[in-house]
Amino acid sequence: MLDAALEQPFDSIESAIEFMNVLAETVLDARRDLHRDRELAVRDGQQHRAQALELAQFKLKILNCYIFKSRRALNDLRTIRGLLLNERLRTERVLAET
Repeated sequence: MLDAALEQPFDSIESAIEFMNVLAETVLDARRDLHRDRELAVRDGQQHRAQALELAQFKLKILNCYIFKSRRALNDLRTIRGLLLNERLRTERVLAET
């Protein structure tokens, strides 16, 4: 049963969207923490640490862009699903009326 849960972590588009929202919040928190830590490293003269933290900030910025694009794609899929379901319901109604 655990294997099945690992194979399909999202039951719906909405659960995937919720995951992406949580991930976006986590990335935002991490970016704030890294900014603070980098400022401290610069102030303390720890140049190598400051550079490593700057690289981590950059990578999180890239991840944030991917998250934004993924959220937009999921929203598009949700919209398309709604259009397809609505179209199918209309077709079923027309067939039932004839």
